[in-house]
Amino acid sequence: MSELKGLFIEDEVANIDIYTKLFALEGLYLECINELPATLEGFYDIVLERDVDFLIIDYHLDKQVTYKGIDVLREIRKYDSTIYAVLLTNYQLEDFADQFGDYDYELKKDAIVERYVDVAEKIKRACELRKENMIYKGIVQQEEEESDTIKLLKEISSKLDSKE
Repeated sequence: MSELKGLFIEDEVANIDIYTKLFALEGLYLECINELPATLEGFYDIVLERDVDFLIIDYHLDKQVTYKGIDVLREIRKYDSTIYAVLLTNYQLEDFADQFGDYDYELKKDAIVERYVDVAEKIKRACELRKENMIYKGIVQQEEEESDTIKLLKEISSKLDSKE
């Protein structure tokens, strides 16, 4: 698998520096947003523009903005339900557990330094599964389109045969 690229949504410069270096040791490249947008709109555009494979989002972003990391995740989920996301927090988030999809993972922020290797492995597996799933869906869609084309050609052929 080629190097995976993630979007790290964080408001602490020190954390950005530490986590970027840790994940680089595991072959994961993290891009950061220097200044978080004032509103949630447009976060998915950032994901598309940067062509990222996964997300790491800090729950508390209050040093720069009024919204929370879970709000960012919800906004991105409106458009993409499969991108893997790790939500970092020092708080219990049971209330949000039902909002996490199959591709999401919650991690205590103070545990990431000890567990970054495990987290990196989860990210790699999730991204590989996502890729395989997207390839499968593409094949199924292609087969459906080909089937529709064959049906249409058969209809045209039968109409031409009936005119003869």
